[in-house]
Amino acid sequence: MFWGIITLIFDDKGATIKTIRIYALLFGFFCVSMVMVGFLIYKANHNLYVEDAKNSVESVLNLTQELISHKKQLALSIALMFSQNEAIKEAYRDENRERLFELITHEIHTTKQYLQMEHLEVQLHTKEAKAWVRSWDFESYGSELATWRKGIALLHENKVPMVAVELGKRLNIKALAPIFDTDEFMGSLEVIIGFEEIAQNLREKKIDFAILMHHQLLEIGSWMKELEQINDYVVVSSSCPTNCHTTLYPVAMPEILEQGFARNNHTLFGFTPLFDLESKPIGYIGVWFSESLLKDSLLLRATLTPHPHLHVKTLSPASQTTPREILIR
Repeated sequence: MFWGIITLIFDDKGATIKTIRIYALLFGFFCVSMVMVGFLIYKANHNLYVEDAKNSVESVLNLTQELISHKKQLALSIALMFSQNEAIKEAYRDENRERLFELITHEIHTTKQYLQMEHLEVQLHTKEAKAWVRSWDFESYGSELATWRKGIALLHENKVPMVAVELGKRLNIKALAPIFDTDEFMGSLEVIIGFEEIAQNLREKKIDFAILMHHQLLEIGSWMKELEQINDYVVVSSSCPTNCHTTLYPVAMPEILEQGFARNNHTLFGFTPLFDLESKPIGYIGVWFSESLLKDSLLLRATLTPHPHLHVKTLSPASQTTPREILIR
């Protein structure tokens, strides 16, 4: 009987140990399960955050492209208006450079005041596609343009108004319009608008902006050689904030630029390709802003405040019975 009691005691202890082990395994399994659930929740939240961030960046890129499109339309309207100015046509007929310089200087001043613009330049070309009068440099004229300016060559070939982001000695928005004396082609007029006001519009929404141009294109854009270069790109923005080069340096990599989205140091970046008239890559449009802006999505969907529109009665000389096509790229 004594040994029976001892055996029973040991059996009870064995059962207790087994029970403890079972509870320990269950508790361990519960802890592992909770960790896994927590990780899955974190992963899901992270993926949702990244998706929201990408959507916000896409909204900002769309806003930026709308601003660029608006500036293109504005530049084209100004070019068409100037090209039909009778005083400019008369000065062309008289081959009077001094009078043309005086006229375009006055028109630029008036247009800037009316449209509340800060940056606007005009260049006039001869019918042989040579530089004739430049609003920023009266003494510079006579240089051949069609051999290296694709837009001017295309306009002088087709006599069709056009506008595009084009690379010349600088990269900016260029609108071109032919100048006619009745049916005679006398030359062309070019309106040039930079990206400064686009950058200002975005900065008011706490968004930074720059264009990253392939550095190989500096062979053409000789006036941009003094601009900052990051990796293989030139930062085309005279209003780039003081720390933008430091901010862009870690993300201005081909693989990131092609992907179009990046996060770095609590900042979100978005990039989209930029092409020339022949659909060849020039570089990338870049935007970036603090992750804190995601808390106010209305900011990223803010509507544009357009400039007053210019009203152009005709898009071609009045003597023509059908309007000319306009090329916008």
